[in-house]
Amino acid sequence: MNIIGELLFEYRKLHNLTQKNLVDELSYFSNDFKALNTVTLSRWETGATSTSLHKKKELLNFLTAKGCLYEGVCHDIVKDQYENLYTPLSSVFTRNYQFLIGNLPEPREAEHTIHSLDDFTQKHAHIKHIIDIETATNATNYYTLTPENMEKWCEHPSSFCIIAERQKQHLGHFIMFKLKNRVAREIAHYKRSEFSLTEDDFCDVDENGTYYVHALYGRNPDIAAILNVKAYLHLFEHMQNTDNMMIFSTRTDGVLLTKDYGIEVVAKGEDEEYGFTWHGMLSPVEDILFSDTVLKLIFK
Repeated sequence: MNIIGELLFEYRKLHNLTQKNLVDELSYFSNDFKALNTVTLSRWETGATSTSLHKKKELLNFLTAKGCLYEGVCHDIVKDQYENLYTPLSSVFTRNYQFLIGNLPEPREAEHTIHSLDDFTQKHAHIKHIIDIETATNATNYYTLTPENMEKWCEHPSSFCIIAERQKQHLGHFIMFKLKNRVAREIAHYKRSEFSLTEDDFCDVDENGTYYVHALYGRNPDIAAILNVKAYLHLFEHMQNTDNMMIFSTRTDGVLLTKDYGIEVVAKGEDEEYGFTWHGMLSPVEDILFSDTVLKLIFK
């Protein structure tokens, strides 16, 4: 039995459905399954055959729409897959993405820890380090976020902010802020600055909104993979209250990094004042969680 087949079997068992019942539901959900029959479904469930990436994505979207991935057995099966994403993802991150991912070697068997900024005693030092990295990797004078605002935004209850460190050495960070959908669209289309956020622009924890990736850096592909796995797990656990994921990038490597990960460029242009090309990227969270790259790595 493959992962998708296992999920379909568990969904049927949970709702006491026959294979014919599920075929009917899938056919109603998407035209991609109009020709589906119980023989093919049975082969999927037993793992005798698999299906295309596109149909796998549609099957996961179906299970999401039915609420099956929010809790229970199906939720736990998918969560385990994301927890196992680290090894294949670190091999994907072998290219040098300029500033987002470095190529600095790690000592053999080096130990590191992951902290959230809101409960870390060295918070202020790491905030300064994050701002230094973001300032250095953006156009001159563009990055204007102050340490005070970074700390305030990171401490918002709906924010996702983690750092990797070893012996007080900063190894990487992943910072996302949950914004109201309208605000995220405005930033993605460069109708307002990403540094202009106020408390009213942030979502409550249980309010649906868009996760805006403000800062991502990994010292090397291994650290980048660890941080990304944590972010995937966070998005998956909060999928019910997350509509989209958004990135505003002033660097070409930001676009390269997201190209195969389900996020779409919705706007781009030139900033004459700072001399950079900007890209606004925005996609439904399901497109991120069930991107072709992720499906190939963990939903075989």
